[in-house]
Amino acid sequence: MIRFNIKERFNKYFPWHYEPLKKDHNDYDDQGILEFDFKSLSDFVFSQCQFQNRIENGKGFRAFHRDDHSFNYDILESKSEAAKEMIRTWLETGWTLENSCYFEFHDEDLGDFYKPIVNAYFEKWGELKNPMLRLFVKPPMTALGLHSDVYNSFTRKYNCSVENVFRIHTFVEDWQWGHYTLIGNHVCHQYSAGQSQRIHENIFHCSGNIGFNPLITMNLTGIK
Repeated sequence: MIRFNIKERFNKYFPWHYEPLKKDHNDYDDQGILEFDFKSLSDFVFSQCQFQNRIENGKGFRAFHRDDHSFNYDILESKSEAAKEMIRTWLETGWTLENSCYFEFHDEDLGDFYKPIVNAYFEKWGELKNPMLRLFVKPPMTALGLHSDVYNSFTRKYNCSVENVFRIHTFVEDWQWGHYTLIGNHVCHQYSAGQSQRIHENIFHCSGNIGFNPLITMNLTGIK
């Protein structure tokens, strides 16, 4: 276990206020409700999780590990300095495949739901170039720890600057006890399915499940 000053470690990579007691902030960007048949979507991904192994599906934190589950440090060579510092911090503070690995569905993994979801996002927020849809199912006692998005893979793949990246985060189910999401200094609480937020660069955020039922969220990333 270690202790360090988060601002001193990350401010040069992610300029932000770093004031945990600050209340007059603009960390939370509410975007309203995305209309969709979330009950059917939730039932579908829940059923799909019964046929997957969350640690072996090769996504999320699992992608940084070799087949024998050892961490693949060679991956760091392709990352930006900000991403390297973030990943090193994950390892130093105890991120593991057990507590930081969950089910993920990417684009066509969602089958017949994929195109209707993307179209629903486009209808509400306008079309995006190179849309990338991700849906996450966090079983109890798993989490996506504190981090700031660097969009390293996305900007490299599509040759764009981070300032042009647009990401919307959406809750797929109504809030339940034990489901925790933090965006900057704002705790998302008692939300309804479809409630959506803009995730801006440099703002630290995280989500975790210390309840009894899965926590299901998704986001769409693209170039505005």
